[in-house]
Amino acid sequence: MSLSSSNPPDGLALGAGDLWSGLRFHAARLATGMPGYGATLGDDDPGPFRNYPSTIDRGEVGRGHAILDGIFPFAGQTVKRSDAVWSPEGVGSEWLTAVHGFHWLHDLIALGGPVAHQRAVALIMDWIDQNREWSAIAWSAPVLGVRIRAWIYSFKALFGDMDDMAQRRVRKSLARQVAHLDRVAAHESSGSARLRGLSGLVLAALCLEPFRRRLPSASRLLCVELDRQILPDGGHVERNPTVLAQILLDLVDLRAAFRSAQLEVPLGVQNAIDRMAPMIRFFRHGDGGFALFNGASEGDRDGLDRLLAASESRAKTPSGARHSGYERMQAGKTLVMADAGGPPPRDLASYGHAGALSFEMSVGKDRLIVNCGSASDSGSDWREAQRSTPAHSTVSLALTNSSALTEDGFGDRLARVTAERKDEAGSCWLDMRHDGFSKPLGFMHQRRLFLDSDGVDLRGEDRLIPVDPRQPVTPRRFEIRFHLHPAVQSSLLANQSAAFLRLPGGDGWRFRSSGAAIRLEDSIYMGRSGDARRSRQLVLTGETRDGERVVKWAVQREGS
Repeated sequence: MSLSSSNPPDGLALGAGDLWSGLRFHAARLATGMPGYGATLGDDDPGPFRNYPSTIDRGEVGRGHAILDGIFPFAGQTVKRSDAVWSPEGVGSEWLTAVHGFHWLHDLIALGGPVAHQRAVALIMDWIDQNREWSAIAWSAPVLGVRIRAWIYSFKALFGDMDDMAQRRVRKSLARQVAHLDRVAAHESSGSARLRGLSGLVLAALCLEPFRRRLPSASRLLCVELDRQILPDGGHVERNPTVLAQILLDLVDLRAAFRSAQLEVPLGVQNAIDRMAPMIRFFRHGDGGFALFNGASEGDRDGLDRLLAASESRAKTPSGARHSGYERMQAGKTLVMADAGGPPPRDLASYGHAGALSFEMSVGKDRLIVNCGSASDSGSDWREAQRSTPAHSTVSLALTNSSALTEDGFGDRLARVTAERKDEAGSCWLDMRHDGFSKPLGFMHQRRLFLDSDGVDLRGEDRLIPVDPRQPVTPRRFEIRFHLHPAVQSSLLANQSAAFLRLPGGDGWRFRSSGAAIRLEDSIYMGRSGDARRSRQLVLTGETRDGERVVKWAVQREGS
């Protein structure tokens, strides 16, 4: 695929590195915020939509009720509507991103009824009145992309029976927003945020006549970016299953829009869908929700079912995802998923987690060992705790994260991870190691996992290995944490050398270890939006000394 063109394209460029596109972006960046910039976006009615695409996103009725009552609960902050609903005092950028993105229109539409529809229309009209001029968050490319899609997908439901004056008013605002997005989508932001802007631009070009000539170049830009971000195994470079699902939903909706317009679906979009759908299955536990890696939440099980059905993919679920850095071990009713990869690239690592070599385990539809999770609406303080190594079922050493965390990404110290896998006669061995503790503390962490062919015996071995055995090392305290799902009943046995775990379905499992003492402590589970639940964790503790420190442990079903 070519990244350049001998002639400037109509509208957007043919590739992210194209000189013409870059010039248009820099010109727009210099002009935004200056007096008169809004006039350059035009004020013409683009005319009726060429087609009315739909989305498989069903929204959340509960949040629809809240918004109908004038309550906006986003990003861990709740705001009651006031005259300054678009810029209230005391809210963070994430709340503003959510409210200006209008994705919550799906919640009001899911709620249904004339009152909910009237409220949605009123909020759109109020936004148009209050946000005609450019502002940093409301007019950023990813927010524009989400808002444009939300308005287009809901246009027929909300405005189909309204008079032409109201429809023209919304269409004119959409045209102005698309005109700005056209200038910045190819370069503003990065990672999944850039995909949000580009997919919104492509949808607008499908639906609004004046932008139809931009469709070929905008589609090529999107395909170039998908090729960069969607890995060969179908994962996304940010390594977050929830982000992967949102990208796939956007692409499945976009493919349906191409079909409804009776246009050929871009090959890059179709190829991305084909690669991504099996990875959505890869990350699902037996209960249908996601494993909690790198900022993911459990997600909406019914929504994931709809997404996979709409993807039209019948590809087999992979057992390993080497490019994405994850492994999946399954035998009998038991499923183990492990984080066998390093952090995402630093420029795409927003809110990534320091969970190197962590794992989750479920039996049938019951989760047993989990990570603490990362509910997106939990607020910044909770998020920072959730991103830390102790919030994961792995080893932490001297209160140090496996990779250095910053406020919204990673620092200079990044764990390098290697992994080897061996499957034999239905059993699986997984050997992983990372060097995230080597520079500050002088140790490597190696974790070996074995799952037997019946799925009744999971064994593990954690080693802390001196980087240079010839050099004396300072003794360091370590903890090996096994966070338990809130539904698991747990108790230490009388001699404190083992623990008994009972799943909701009735199965009993015994946890035992050698080489470290066992404690049972409180924990917290934040796998679902707005739902922090008390839970427990098994903690193996000890101290490194000269040479390797080895801790062995096992999780075995009772009676096996």
